[in-house]
Amino acid sequence: MTRNLFFSTVILFTVVCLNAQVVKPNLSYLDVYELQYASDPQIAPNGEWIVYRRMQLDILKDRAVGNLWMVKSDGSSHQKLTSREGNESSPRWSPSGDRVAFVSSTDEGSEIYMYWVSTGKFARLSQLPFSPSSLSWSPQGNKLAFSMFVPKAPPVIAKMPKKPKGAKWAESPRITDRVYHEADGRGYIKPGFNHIFSIRADGGAPHQLTSGDYHHRGRLSWSKTADRIYFSANRSENWEYEFRNSEVYSVSLNDGNITALTDRNGPDRGPVVSPDGKLIAFTGYEDKVQTYQVSKLYIMNTDGSDKRELTTSLDRSVRNLQWNSKSNGLYFSYDNHGNTKIGHVSLDGKVSKLGDNLGGTTLGRPYGGGSYSVSKDGTIAYTHSRPQYPAEVAVRKVKSGKTALITLLNKGLLSHRSLGKVEEVWYTSSFDERQIQAWLVYPPNYDPNKKYPLLVENHGGPISNYGDRFSTEMQLYAAAGYIVLYPNPRGSTGYGEEFGNLLYNNYPGQDYNDVMDGVD
Repeated sequence: MTRNLFFSTVILFTVVCLNAQVVKPNLSYLDVYELQYASDPQIAPNGEWIVYRRMQLDILKDRAVGNLWMVKSDGSSHQKLTSREGNESSPRWSPSGDRVAFVSSTDEGSEIYMYWVSTGKFARLSQLPFSPSSLSWSPQGNKLAFSMFVPKAPPVIAKMPKKPKGAKWAESPRITDRVYHEADGRGYIKPGFNHIFSIRADGGAPHQLTSGDYHHRGRLSWSKTADRIYFSANRSENWEYEFRNSEVYSVSLNDGNITALTDRNGPDRGPVVSPDGKLIAFTGYEDKVQTYQVSKLYIMNTDGSDKRELTTSLDRSVRNLQWNSKSNGLYFSYDNHGNTKIGHVSLDGKVSKLGDNLGGTTLGRPYGGGSYSVSKDGTIAYTHSRPQYPAEVAVRKVKSGKTALITLLNKGLLSHRSLGKVEEVWYTSSFDERQIQAWLVYPPNYDPNKKYPLLVENHGGPISNYGDRFSTEMQLYAAAGYIVLYPNPRGSTGYGEEFGNLLYNNYPGQDYNDVMDGVD
């Protein structure tokens, strides 16, 4: 009997221990530094490999850092791209898929690097005074275009005398004649302008293509014959005061001649040349000077003629354009009811939805965003996020139309944490009976028989949106014992132009009622 009692005690003790192990701790502040997320996935032209930026917060420097990783589209052979430990970003496949150009930090600043797929070797191509951005391959694969800051001397209103040897004078005064000379998070902006450059794909000296006291930045797209580069900028005389305006331009690689292809009041931007070299797609709108307008998708001939809109039937802003390989349609992304989609539109205006849950390229709040790329056969690689996890790499196969996650960057952490349940809710505005969308986050191990304090978290902008995306901020509030309400009141994007423009000459206004109706 003593033996039976002993074994019963052992079994009871084991059960208690196993039950104790089931209780997972909540997400904590320091867990944020263990979270990782995928960004900027770039699929090879043949669809075999995907290179993406693997992001994490550096606990010592309290900033985001990223390295480039590669993985096959079936999820196998997941590995780091290079042996470098510096910050890496902006991977771009060559047209033939034999190389990957990317940007990486060095002790002297960021430079352009090249990775050769067949050998696994990599090398630095450039020696630049400032960081490059907007990498873009020529169709022949022998050149790269990029944008880079070029400094300009500040204005001088009085010439100071020479300082005597050993004198400790105050620093020289800072003089500016610019309207935009400071920015949040950056402070004082050094004088100068971004210009477009080209560099040979096997290295060498860069060649500046644009000129003038204007900024030339954003997406760059080559003509099929590689004699011109298309870009968007504001090169008007009053560009500092026309902050919404931009046009699509082309610059000649032969003589630097710049030609404007659009000329309306409003932001025309992000030009992309079709693979057959006949058309240019871009986004924009005719500025009606109101709080919000949807960005539409347009196409035109490469000389700027025959402009026409393709997304007339879609009352949502479109972005991130990419042509299909046949030049008869375009992929794009858009927000709808707090969820970012991947769509496709044919040249006759037929719109179809291909993917959901694009996003998650931030950790803090559940804002929209995300990125994707498409192979020649239509396979899509994109950042996929749900309220339960930050962005992972997902692949949508063109034949089956099915989407699968091919990375699990946070399984080691989140499988051992209890997260708050996120629930979508809709309610009626007391002001005009509009339907308002919001989300509730419950504390982990929520007990409906208990009372909890309610915390309301409003998105910024106000022209923006929250959605069903992972958010460390919401989860940490829930872990602290709060029920969190985060709504998309009137003025939020992803509900059409009329809804987003309800704050026109009316902010703050009934958006307050929309929030408080959710509280009630």
